[in-house]
Formats: sequence, C-alpha cells, structure tokens
Amino acid sequence: MTSITAQDSSRRRAAPGAAGLLAAALAAGCGAGDGDATSGKRLTLATQVTADAASVAPFNTALGWTVTLSRAHLSVGPLYYFEGAPLTAGRAAPGRGGARPLLDRLARWALPEAHAHPGHYQSGEARGQMAQPTSVDLLQGTTVLADADAVSGVVRSARFTFGAPPAGPFAAALDGHVVAIEGRAEKGDVARVFRARALAADVVDAATGEPSVEGCAFEETFLDGPGVVTLVVKPSVWLDQVDFEELAASEDGAPVDLEPGSQALRGFTRGLKKGTAYALSFAPGSPAQPEQQDDSE
Repeated sequence: MTSITAQDSSRRRAAPGAAGLLAAALAAGCGAGDGDATSGKRLTLATQVTADAASVAPFNTALGWTVTLSRAHLSVGPLYYFEGAPLTAGRAAPGRGGARPLLDRLARWALPEAHAHPGHYQSGEARGQMAQPTSVDLLQGTTVLADADAVSGVVRSARFTFGAPPAGPFAAALDGHVVAIEGRAEKGDVARVFRARALAADVVDAATGEPSVEGCAFEETFLDGPGVVTLVVKPSVWLDQVDFEELAASEDGAPVDLEPGSQALRGFTRGLKKGTAYALSFAPGSPAQPEQQDDSE
C-alpha cells in the first residue's frame, strides 16, 4: 500500500493526494485476500453526521456567553481516513477500551509523536474516503451521507473538508457559504441574535490549499468489516472564542451578521479550523435512518 512517511519532503505536497493514495491502496488491496486476511481488504463503510449533544442544547463559551443555536447549516465535502495519529494524539486516549495497552504505550514512548504536534501531522497510510459532497442542518439530528470506499487496517485520524461550492438540500440556504449558523447569545443583561457565516476562502488550510481541517481525531480502531463511520461536529468549538459584545443588537428580532473583518468573525473562522470541532468513530452495524431535511422554513 502507498504511504506518506517522514521522508516525504513536506506535508504541503503530500496532503492533497489523499484520493490518489486511497486509489493505490484499493488497487493493492485487490489481491490481498490471498496472502493476508486482515490487511488491505476492500470495504464499503456507511457514513453519517450529527452535532454533539452539547451544541444542540444551550452551551457556555470560554468568553462567558450562553449560546442557543436555532440553525446550523454545514457544507460537507469529502472525508478522508488515515492510519496516522491525529494532532491531539498526545492528549487522546485511543482504542475502544480507553487506556493504552502497556506494549503500545512503550512503543509510543520509544518513537516520540512529533507528528502529533501542530505543523507536524503525518497522515500515514490512506484508509478510506467518503467522496460525495452534500449539505446538512446539524440541528435536525443524524443525517446519512454517502458510503465510503475503504481498505482494512488501523485508522486513527481524518481530514474533514468543507464542500465548495455547496451542494445538496441546503445549498441555496448557504448562499455560497460553507457554514451558516444562527442563534442567540446572552451574557448578563446583554443579548445578541446573530448569524455567523464563512466562505471557503475563510477556512483554507495553508498546507493543503484546500478548505479542509487536517489531523482530526478518529477513535482508534482496526477496520476489518462493514460498519458505520460517524462524524460528530461541534459548533460549540466554532463559537467558543467569539465575543458577541461588538455585534449590533437586533432591532426586529432578525439575526445580525458578524461583520466582515471583525474580531467576532475572526474568532468564528478560527474555531472552524480547529480539529477538535470534528470527531470521527467507527462501529459495526447500519446507519441511522435518513432525516427528512426541509429547507422551506
């Protein structure tokens, strides 16, 4: 199978080739069944996306605001799954059981995870991709996405991409943006009804040149059969560093946009780029029933 190693000249050059890496991995996996029953086996994985429960309910931000969301439209692009450890590897507890086995901990101690630090992410072997873009309202529950092509093996990290231009049932509502959320923020006697939106250009990764987030955590597992990949998106992370104080008060109850160039909007776009806002996991079984998405509101 094709891999990205520390000998590659840079992540900038290697990262955009995820689809090509997977194609090579799938081609290599075609004959893997004769020699190795557990590595390189071709798989089809169901995919679904949902918001974390903390973001669906009112949540508190680091700046002291209590936020209640009323809409959260997201343009979802391709998802890529990798063997390499995520950027948060030094802080995350991998595996289904939580604590690392002793031998695994010793191996990781002997081979320091420099790649787990920002700017040093190494994606490693490509394990899978969900290639079909769409758009969802995260507040409408779990939404089933297209299936992913994959190969068996260990998966630890992922790349999330924003779909640009938006496609799917909420493309019109997104109006060219990759994210559009609305809600109410309160702190003491101050209340703000807001709308926060971002374009693809606002969330471009400097290394890949794409609207993507590298090194997201994928709960460590060994893919070896059919099942469901669940992407959990955390809008609470998007808004954690947004100070709504500078936003004008709504005069008629309609949401007020975060101003272009404002500190509030910059805080929002920084939150969109955080890998901790996107968490993936795998479980055997079938996906949830598709939600009936209605954009007629």
